[in-house]
Amino acid sequence: MARVESSVEILAPIEEVFAFIANPANYEKIFAESEVKIEMLSEGPIGVGTRYRTSAVLGGRKVDFHSHEYVEFEENHRLTDRDINGKLKREDMTFRFYTTDRGTKVTGAIDYALPYSVLGMIIGKLMRLDEAFDSYLKRELENAKKILEA
Repeated sequence: MARVESSVEILAPIEEVFAFIANPANYEKIFAESEVKIEMLSEGPIGVGTRYRTSAVLGGRKVDFHSHEYVEFEENHRLTDRDINGKLKREDMTFRFYTTDRGTKVTGAIDYALPYSVLGMIIGKLMRLDEAFDSYLKRELENAKKILEA
């Protein structure tokens, strides 16, 4: 399994930062340049079991719908979102939240595995997936920071 990780400090209280990032509807704001659209699949409060579906335009190409589910949810501390029907063998995005003197540090990580083990690793290197996921994660965190600090 491969992993990329990035952190950002947001000058806002941890409760506000967590609530914003944990709400899938806000992904349309965070990824506005990718034309992300969110469709909630579950009702009720956001937590473990929350499901939603995404579509996006990445690099000028429309990406098929992907369904996601929150598999970990510890309010103001940790959130893990799992892609449950994507093309990868596994894709988890985890956010950890820490109070700082000035606000909140958010560390995001994407853990992913490609199908076909060794062949998948070679394909991942050729496609430069680490770079793509790293860029995606950094952009998401920076956009959340801009929105929350505005």
